[in-house]
Amino acid sequence: MDKIRKNKLEKNFGRMFWIQAFSNLKVINVIGTLFFLYRGLSLSQLFYISAIWGIVSVLSEIPSSYLADRWGRKKTMIAGVLFSLVHWILLIFAHNFTVFLIAFIFASIQYSFFSGTDDALVYDTNRELGNSDGGLKRLGKLYSAKSVFKIIAPLIGAFIAKDLLEWQFLVIIGIDIVATISAFVFALLLTEPNHYMDLEEMEAGVMKDAWKLIKFDPLIFRAMISRALVFLSMFVVWRFHQKFFVDIKLPIIWLGISWSIIHAINFFYNQNIEKFIDKNLLQKKINLLNLLVFFTITLFVIGLYIPFNKYVFLFLYSVTVLVEMSRWPLYAEFYNRKSKSFNRSTTLSLANFVKGFLDPIILLVAAVLVAKDINYVFIWSLCLALIPVLFFRLSKDLQNKNG
Repeated sequence: MDKIRKNKLEKNFGRMFWIQAFSNLKVINVIGTLFFLYRGLSLSQLFYISAIWGIVSVLSEIPSSYLADRWGRKKTMIAGVLFSLVHWILLIFAHNFTVFLIAFIFASIQYSFFSGTDDALVYDTNRELGNSDGGLKRLGKLYSAKSVFKIIAPLIGAFIAKDLLEWQFLVIIGIDIVATISAFVFALLLTEPNHYMDLEEMEAGVMKDAWKLIKFDPLIFRAMISRALVFLSMFVVWRFHQKFFVDIKLPIIWLGISWSIIHAINFFYNQNIEKFIDKNLLQKKINLLNLLVFFTITLFVIGLYIPFNKYVFLFLYSVTVLVEMSRWPLYAEFYNRKSKSFNRSTTLSLANFVKGFLDPIILLVAAVLVAKDINYVFIWSLCLALIPVLFFRLSKDLQNKNG
């Protein structure tokens, strides 16, 4: 490898960091549900839109994986950022269900274009540079990028939109548009790494590769189910948590503070992931974190019927989110150690395909439940978190099977 290419490849890590940082700024998230309600949507409609988001994710996940492997990681990332930009622009004009739905469809496609592709680009860059170790550390840095700006973004969002006025929402959307344009610039500067593809394997097709992964290594499929269900147990609550806390008279600024603390801790954790995780006990750590999510949701549900102080609710919710987020780099490391370089992007995207398949089912149930009683959704969340604990625990620690 010549020196110029080596220098370009080494810059991929920093550029991917900033792509993730700017793409995940999303200042609007701290008041997103309140914004949607202000613009005329109901909670049930929010869940319906989220369900359709999941369907689109299913339909675009495997094609996006194919593009990442054939067309290139860099081009797929660039396209994803452009889809995100369209999403933000549509939100400026969205005042009805249809426009919001279109905006969410673009956001879903962006998510599919990023999922698996970002991890694969980092791993393949690391491998081309001849670094056999350090994959988990690199992934930790990548995942920490998702939190770096979010350390302050929730505070900014909560402060700007403290009165929940139209102009305040537009200012926040404007900030997110600028961040997305910044991500686009960094995506243009990426260098495409070698994929180490086996052409004969690639001729078999992406779907065949995905089927082989499940058929010959069912542990991967168990991991995909457990990751998806625990995430969705948290997501159904996240989708309306702002309204819940506003209804119990929690000041919006406290939501901003809690989310800033969550992302600060998550940033530190991901920056130093290799210090916290023994890679020989990877599955054990994943099982433990899934159990902790179930435990904290259980306490939250108990509090609905034996009323807790609003700040106790906020603490329990924050801990649950933090624990759930901490699982992601572990699952990414798990998938990458169980897959070969040529289909790494396929493996990671298949995990999101599984989640996307479950999304509409779980969210449609939540849409029905929230129309009856908001507490029912919390109970639904608890049931979802329980399933992986009982039926999808990961077995003894794996051996590295990377090719």
